[in-house]
Amino acid sequence: MRVVVLGGGPGGTAAALEAARLGATVTLIERDNLGGTCLNWGCVPTKTILRSARIAWDARNAAEFGLRLPAAEVDEERLLERKEGVVAELRGQIESQAARAKVDVVYGEGRLVDALTVRVTNTEGETDYHADALILATGSEVFRLPNIDHTLERVWTSDEATSIVAVPDSILIVGGGVIGLEFACAYASFGAEVHVVELTPAVLPGNEKRVQRSAQEALEKIGVVFHLGQAATSVQQFGDKMITELPDGQMIETDYVLSAVGRKPLSEGFGFSEAGIEMDRAAVKADQYFATNVPGVFAIGDLIGGMMLAHVAEEEGIVAARNAVRRYEFAEAEGLLAKLMHLPVMQTIDYSCVPACVYTFPEIAVVGSSRHSAKERGLDVVQAVSKYAANGKALGEGESEGFVQIVAEVKTGAIVGCQIVGPHAVETIHEVALAKRHRLTVRDVAETVHAHPTVSEAIKLACADAAAKCGV
Repeated sequence: MRVVVLGGGPGGTAAALEAARLGATVTLIERDNLGGTCLNWGCVPTKTILRSARIAWDARNAAEFGLRLPAAEVDEERLLERKEGVVAELRGQIESQAARAKVDVVYGEGRLVDALTVRVTNTEGETDYHADALILATGSEVFRLPNIDHTLERVWTSDEATSIVAVPDSILIVGGGVIGLEFACAYASFGAEVHVVELTPAVLPGNEKRVQRSAQEALEKIGVVFHLGQAATSVQQFGDKMITELPDGQMIETDYVLSAVGRKPLSEGFGFSEAGIEMDRAAVKADQYFATNVPGVFAIGDLIGGMMLAHVAEEEGIVAARNAVRRYEFAEAEGLLAKLMHLPVMQTIDYSCVPACVYTFPEIAVVGSSRHSAKERGLDVVQAVSKYAANGKALGEGESEGFVQIVAEVKTGAIVGCQIVGPHAVETIHEVALAKRHRLTVRDVAETVHAHPTVSEAIKLACADAAAKCGV
């Protein structure tokens, strides 16, 4: 069986490796670098920059820990060098994985000739690759607001920001979602004047109110100024200064403007519609098994919309590869008995168990539903909160702000959701995600011995409180 994967980001790479593990002959087509947006311009670069920002912030607040340190100065050249080194190291590891799995990596522009044939154009000319199963994983691209001129040298998107052209003295960020807040946190920690303009009344739209409020308050403490319920009506450059006008008449002067209003599926120019693949605006339509309307063609990751997260794309790639191979084996089996033996058990993903994270100071992580959204779905739930102010490890680390919030179903004690704002949130959330996926109750978690002192004890305490409220 030959599998062709179009797109070498987290989802496409995971799909290629899984298909190869299952015995398929795999071709992975990528027009730029393996790793996609996440590795080259997104998740990994921003977290690398945030690590440096955290050191700068800690140095500035060293006196609180009984230390006298000079303020950290940003070495932009070294900062960029370290970021690129981390990216190069991980990219090399992906290339090595592909080589060991005997995945044929082809670099060039891929476009569908027909439903199961991809034509690649590169310096060697044009080559057609026919597939028994095709997995589309072209990812997403930065969404650009039509009223902002992105050709201006001092208007950035996240792509330019991770290139660390400069750490500005002042910057205005359009968008108070995950991307905007992470950059706001980094720049403010480096000492920049930071303004965040968000169209909705609260930061992190779609999140629970306590999470939104805590995130805003934490960033305000490090100097970020928020303009909520506002938009950038005009952005103009005058010399080396940017002037951003807001609907309320404010004119904000900064060195740079960063547009961080999200991403959209990258689907133009690949011949999807011409090959008969059904679209939902810019996104490719796929069912719960990641199959499109065209037999043998699957789609995953940011290209299909949904939870546009690297770890989601990766899991979708693995599941899509398994489903593609199983369907092919079923179709190729001869006779009724053979078909019954190859009857495909198609896999899906339970998205309610997928964590979503924000890497600000403090960190934010959520999984499942909030109490409000659970009640809207007709569930009878309770909510329990454990604050880090009572956690020894958090107090010792100087990160006592924040909380663990557990939502559980009355009578059964089943975990419905969790919201964490505080130290190491992006790591500890997986305890709850694992418990939720395997249908453990809050009582099960509460009766699991947690090491002391750890920030994870806050999860144990919240679950114990929830168990008492549930009566389990």
